[in-house]
Amino acid sequence: MMKLYFLSGIFLSATLFISCGSPKSESGESEVSAIDTISISKVQFESSGMELGRPLKRIFAGNIRSNGKVTTSPAGMARVSSLMAGKIKRIAVNTGDRVTKGQLLCTLESTEFVKLQQEYAESSSMLKAVHAEYERQKALADDNISSQKSYMNAESEYKSLYSKCEGLKTTLLMLGLNADKVKEGVMVSEISLYAPINGYISALEVETGSFADPQQSIMQLVDLNQLQLKLSVFEKDLKVLNPGSKISFFSPGNPAIVYHGELLSYSRTIDPETKAVTVIGSIQPSERPLLINEMYIEAEIFTGEKEVMALPDEAILKSGNSRLVLVLTSSEGKEMKFTRKEVKTGLSSNGFTEILSPEGLENVLVKGGFNLVME
Repeated sequence: MMKLYFLSGIFLSATLFISCGSPKSESGESEVSAIDTISISKVQFESSGMELGRPLKRIFAGNIRSNGKVTTSPAGMARVSSLMAGKIKRIAVNTGDRVTKGQLLCTLESTEFVKLQQEYAESSSMLKAVHAEYERQKALADDNISSQKSYMNAESEYKSLYSKCEGLKTTLLMLGLNADKVKEGVMVSEISLYAPINGYISALEVETGSFADPQQSIMQLVDLNQLQLKLSVFEKDLKVLNPGSKISFFSPGNPAIVYHGELLSYSRTIDPETKAVTVIGSIQPSERPLLINEMYIEAEIFTGEKEVMALPDEAILKSGNSRLVLVLTSSEGKEMKFTRKEVKTGLSSNGFTEILSPEGLENVLVKGGFNLVME
């Protein structure tokens, strides 16, 4: 029968074949051959610090590894643009500045803006006369003095002009102007843009004197208090995702600093290219100011605890795609005999690996197996 022997610095048997330097795999498992039986002396077992053990119950924390980035919620980012075209006259902030909602960001000069005010003032003035004529025609029609046609023409003209004035007034209010003052002839030549949210200036895309179109973004604001996580998780892990699960994450450039959050929700659509779903997570409020929008991260999603039967990683040896353990089958006299047994493994955590079929593993070599080499 082929035998596997142990290399000892003290004992050397003439009947044993010695082999050194058996490498370990990346997972900490030893690469072993397909030989069935290993024989060593009890003296060798004790002097080398070998130990026997069996699978024991351990609590494993389930984790899903994921990549993603820190981003803002839809309500935490704002793009500032003008409703009307104009030339940038003044920029009151710079990139990185903290601003509060309603704070002046910049001003624009616009001839269209002036024309809009003039049109509203003229239309409002005309509306008084048109309304008076409408009321007069209505009274005449009620007394059968004037024709219904004249009344209907006056009514149509009044309602049309009224709608126009209301539309111009709404536009002026959106531009931040007092419509009543414009109606009285008080006009301004500048459009002032104000911060729509609290936050920081994350991008400034214009310069003083440049021309801005209504479709053009002038600057961007980010509210760090509304930062969140946007992660990608593969379809196979969806069954263990639950809102409220804890998340830990870090920047690949600085893995020593770990941040924390909580799973909020995940999409119900799989990306056809990445085969993953998007997971949204919160970030602890105290840690949000330490982060940067669009920062790439690596994360672990805690999926709960599981009680398993486990062995130390050192007890599990590798043979090709198989995982093996050495089970004591005989301890008679001065010799100990071990037989290799293939096992099915599951989760790994903190130096231990789950054994899916722990039956028959009462006396497993849990320490020192990596020192055994094939004949």
